[in-house]
Amino acid sequence: MALLQWNEKFSVGVRSIDEQHKVLIETLNELHHAIMKSEPRSSTRSLAASLLAYTRNHYVAEEQMLANTDYPELKQHQALHRELLQMLQGYLASFERGGAANVDFLYVLRAWLTNHILNVDGGYRAWLAEHGLPSLVAAAHSHTAGHTSNVS
Repeated sequence: MALLQWNEKFSVGVRSIDEQHKVLIETLNELHHAIMKSEPRSSTRSLAASLLAYTRNHYVAEEQMLANTDYPELKQHQALHRELLQMLQGYLASFERGGAANVDFLYVLRAWLTNHILNVDGGYRAWLAEHGLPSLVAAAHSHTAGHTSNVS
């Protein structure tokens, strides 16, 4: 079972950022699966390193997008990003020193990501619509709002 599943409530209204969030969630789930199945340390370490690297790249893209629109809460947003990167770096460093793959850390990470995406990232949706990327936000919103299932 997945540790965290994407759903539309996680959408921030910018397709590229939503896609990046989906990859973060998928990588977190892969790491969780590897730990729960007691996969080799090399596999678990590689997944943890991938999660850290992808998170860094995502933050660069997201922060650049916010900087391009003069987002007023950018500094606070960046501070929260640094907080998570430090947590991930600490986890990976501990693991590399021989520490156990800690599934409890993944539960903390799940809660952090869920809160961050829903409450912090979700907070820039209206700002982007008004100050920078209205076409992206509107397109993503109309796509999700108008989505219907063909399953009966």
